[in-house]
Order: sequence, then structure tokens, then C-alpha cells
Amino acid sequence: MSLRTSGWLLGVPLLVLGSAAGGAYLYHRYRDADYEKREAEYQRQLSGHLTEHEKEIEAFNAQLGMMRSQLVTPADLEKKYNALLTARDADFEKFRRDHALVVKSLSDSILELKQRAPDGTEEAHEEPSPPSGPGDTTPSAKPVISYAFADKDGRIHLNDPDIWVQGDEDLEMKQLFRVKGTVVQQKDGSLMAERIQLMEVSADGQGAEQYRELAEAHLVDANFTYANPPQEGPPGDGWMKWGPGWMATMATSFRSEHLLRFGASASVVRLGDVGLAGGLSSDFDSLEGSGGDAFVTYSPTVRGKQLGVALGGGVHLPLGGTQRVRPNLTLNFVVY
Repeated sequence: MSLRTSGWLLGVPLLVLGSAAGGAYLYHRYRDADYEKREAEYQRQLSGHLTEHEKEIEAFNAQLGMMRSQLVTPADLEKKYNALLTARDADFEKFRRDHALVVKSLSDSILELKQRAPDGTEEAHEEPSPPSGPGDTTPSAKPVISYAFADKDGRIHLNDPDIWVQGDEDLEMKQLFRVKGTVVQQKDGSLMAERIQLMEVSADGQGAEQYRELAEAHLVDANFTYANPPQEGPPGDGWMKWGPGWMATMATSFRSEHLLRFGASASVVRLGDVGLAGGLSSDFDSLEGSGGDAFVTYSPTVRGKQLGVALGGGVHLPLGGTQRVRPNLTLNFVVY
């Protein structure tokens, strides 16, 4: 093989590997920078250092139906939820634990609903007095008058068998309410706000699930407590991580015809900075220079930040040749 051909065969993989490594580095820097920005914003807002516009998000606004909002940590939210539990919540709490549900927000609202019932139907009747007993000549002081009222929507029914007697009234109410809740969140940040609306409705008779609004409640007081930390961490977040994590690999083995091999690999599991990986590599010239790789990796960090590369040591298993297992050293560039 000529020197020019060997240089070409070596140069092309180096160019491809260099491009992959550069792209992986830039991608990781972008992800790290994005997460760091979101984490910094979250910590600032969690500590209560808010701008004037952010204070408006957390302020109570009765006119808009906006609750008083508060950002807390997930642990604090769980404590507050447990403090509010009563015997009435036993079934729900069992359901939550059976399905491993996490509390994300709590709300508590007081609304005032003022309404009138015009154009109702009322009836008043003078009931006949019971017959007097023998020898009873005393006339009844007042005639017995019964009264009934029903509004046009059929939600309120009042019956009073004797208007002169207190305590015998019967008031029956059958009301339908529509509750609307809307949660909004900052595009860049962790602050959230909830709007709550309560409206009394009545079936309008035009079809299934068709209702007409009768009255809207006024928000008197409300609190919305929530936890909203950044959901995605930087690559490699956490002490133990199961793969795959894809890498571009540059490998070398002792006493090989070609100094370098190129290929791809994937990390299987990682414990802190140390992990296990496997892959394929080739010198693009022979079966003896091509095969599988199994190796242990070490990912160096600077100030707790991974560099996007991993050093490896293990074995190379050629597809051909007399030596079936060779020691192997790798330099791996993390792609994802």
C-alpha cells in the first residue's frame, strides 16, 4: 500500500471523527449552558428575588380570577400537602400512593356567588281551618296560608306549609356549577399562576352537555402553591446511569499493523465517573484490524463538569488473525 493511500485512509476517518467530536463538544456545551441558565433562574425565583413583572405573576388579582401564587421546593410542597390531610382524604391518599403520584401543586379558594331568581312561580293558598271541637266557640286568630316558590330554571324550590309558623319551611336547591382552572407558566423561568372561575349553569335543553351560564362567582381569596424545578439536567446528571450513551471511538492496540482504529461505541452503565462500554472499531484495512471492543471508561471532569470525552481501557476482539484478544486503549468522544 502506498504512502499516499495510507494517508488518505487515515485522513478521512480523522476528519469524520474530528467533526463528530467538535459537534459533540458544542452540543454538550449548549445543553450545559441552557440547563445552568434555567437552574440559576429557578434558584433566584425560589429565594424570592423577583422582578416587578414577576411579582405581578404571584400577586392576587380578584378581577382576573388569579390566585396568590408561591413557588416552593418539591419537599416543602409535600410537607404542606401532608399537613392538610384529613380523614376525608384517606381514599385519595391511598390512590395517590398506589399509583406513585407526586404532588405538583395545591390550591385553596374562596368564591362569592351572588344571584337572583327573577320570574319564578309562586303560589299561596289559604288552608281550611280544622273543624272546631264540641263546645269550642273561639275563632282562629289567623287563617293558615301555605306558600310555594320555584324559579324558572328549576334550581330553587321553597315550600312553607304555614307562613305564620317559623321553622317548618323546606328549601330545596339543585344547582349545577362549572369550574374552570387555567395554569400558565413562564416561557423562560419557573413561575406559574392559576386562574380559577366558578359559574352556575343550567341545562338549556338544546342537546347533551349544553349549558347556559346563570351567574359567575367573584374570587374573594385564593392561594396556589406549586413546585416547578427544571425538568432536564445536564448530560451525566446523577451518580448512577444506565446506557446507552453513544460515543465516537479512537482506539489503539499494542503490536498492531496500524496504529489507530476508528469506530463507535456505547456506554452500558456508569457509576460516577467510571463506566462500562462496548463497541466496534476498524483500521479499514484488514479483518485483523477490525472487531469488537469491551472496555472500562473514565470521564474526567473540571469543577464538576464533564468534558465530553472518556478514556478507556480493555480488550479488542479481532474478526481475523492469529491473536484473538488484544489489549486496547480508547479515546471516546461523547456524542449523546
